[in-house]
Amino acid sequence: MKHFTCQQGNPLIQRSNMFIGLLILVVLTAICLSLGSNLQAQTGGETPELVVLRDADAELNADMTRVVELYTSLMWAAYHRTGERNIPRSKALYDALIEEIDDSSVIIEKGLLSPREISFIYAERASLRFPKLQDTTGAEEDAKIAIKFNPENIKATWVLAQIETHRFVNYMERNRSGNIPNILQKQKEMFDILSRVVELDPDHATAHRYRGSMARDLGNIELAISSFKALTRIMPYEDQYHKELAELYERQNRLDEALQSYERVVTIRPGQKSERNRLGQLYLQTGDYPAAIQTFLSILSPLEEQSETNSAKERTTRNVSGYEIEAHHGISLAYQAQNDFERSEFHIMRAINLLEEQVKRTRTGLRTRSRERVELARRIQDARYTLGQIYIKFNAPRKAVRTFTKILDVNDKYVPALSGIGMAYQMQDDVKRAETYLRRAIELSTEEELPDAYNALGYLYAEQGINLDEAAALVRRALKSVPKSGAYLDSLGFIYFKQGKLDAAIENLEQALHYLPDTLEILLHLTDAYLGKGLKQKALQTLEQAVLLEPNNAELRQRLERSRQQSEE
Repeated sequence: MKHFTCQQGNPLIQRSNMFIGLLILVVLTAICLSLGSNLQAQTGGETPELVVLRDADAELNADMTRVVELYTSLMWAAYHRTGERNIPRSKALYDALIEEIDDSSVIIEKGLLSPREISFIYAERASLRFPKLQDTTGAEEDAKIAIKFNPENIKATWVLAQIETHRFVNYMERNRSGNIPNILQKQKEMFDILSRVVELDPDHATAHRYRGSMARDLGNIELAISSFKALTRIMPYEDQYHKELAELYERQNRLDEALQSYERVVTIRPGQKSERNRLGQLYLQTGDYPAAIQTFLSILSPLEEQSETNSAKERTTRNVSGYEIEAHHGISLAYQAQNDFERSEFHIMRAINLLEEQVKRTRTGLRTRSRERVELARRIQDARYTLGQIYIKFNAPRKAVRTFTKILDVNDKYVPALSGIGMAYQMQDDVKRAETYLRRAIELSTEEELPDAYNALGYLYAEQGINLDEAAALVRRALKSVPKSGAYLDSLGFIYFKQGKLDAAIENLEQALHYLPDTLEILLHLTDAYLGKGLKQKALQTLEQAVLLEPNNAELRQRLERSRQQSEE
């Protein structure tokens, strides 16, 4: 930048080196305007005369005067854009300014403005034209000119990114029906320009948000994760971005990373019950049951955190949120996984009681809230099904029958309950009722609900030694849905054993044991298959493993002794 000297007639006021940077120039211009009255006062009301420059300085003086005029115009244009009412005035000032610098090559050659400074002016007008004035075409032209002068102009690149995103959204809206032509190319164009913005400015939060949201909605999960990770770095205490990141990790089944993100959310905002519930569910999925219980308990009010041994009927009924009911449900599942029958039963019954209280309150409302009652009925059905499953797991088939019956009294086509009650009757050796309910479940099943019912009916036939070909077909169909199910493989191995297909039986039972190690029923089935094949030593080893699981089981120990004697003979 060139330097010039400005002297006032008053010897008390002198300025030197006024052009050390553009900012100093603009500031001094404003100061000169504001000090005019003071200068007049100091010179007796007369206007001080400027020192006459030598002829050699005349051109320099003219150039600097023009620079002052250009930056004064830019200052006024920037000033007017701060108010919505003055936007048109600001636009007019930018128009006039750009008209003045129309011959940019001369401006640059004379050193009045640099290419970066010209780029700045065009970018400012571009950002005014879009989105404020919705002049997309003009804004795009200005932004491209700005980038031509300075390829690293962030504001101009951001204007183009906004335009491209806006254009893509409109394109999608216009082509909502049927196949959308060139969709991948248009996506690429949008993401390329958004990525260029964050390449130029890694901390451009709005660009990351645009890119992350669009990538998420369009199924580009990796790109979305990249953007939201950047947002959590830029704004580490903004819980919404940690939540977005957690949900994206879940979609990719990256549960450990999702856990970390949800933990961050509840650390930032401890009162987030929805996210605490989600965190608890993830702990359940990853098998960290103590952490799940602790997380769900933190959702409950002090009233709900009282001794879990109290009867649900003794607890004070109050208005509770759906999050608290979900927390009871989650705690029940965690205790079920830990084989704690009493606490598992207590919490799921507590959830059912609270839901039933909510149903009563909807009936007393001034208006019928049918949608709310339908949702509550669905949640009660799900909770009762969980309770029925608990009774099956802990060998309480009579309670299971009563629980599933309550569900079927309301919805006699609810397949999980039909399958559950069939298994409960099977546990009671009520073959006729078990078969009736399981066949009904299969008749009504959708593909998602088939496996349990098919497996249960197949196993029922195997236990009775009847319909073995059909039993094998039923279980094989179940395995199509869940090919690595240890329970289903055990059923199929048991059926093959009943059919005398010992090699197939051993193969399936060994696979079942791989997926469900230390499972007594599978070990006993495998022992029988080994004995049938004449593999006495393998049968003995398998039986010894079974006894280790239940060392106090007298029947098992007696069988082990007999096997040892037979192997010695």
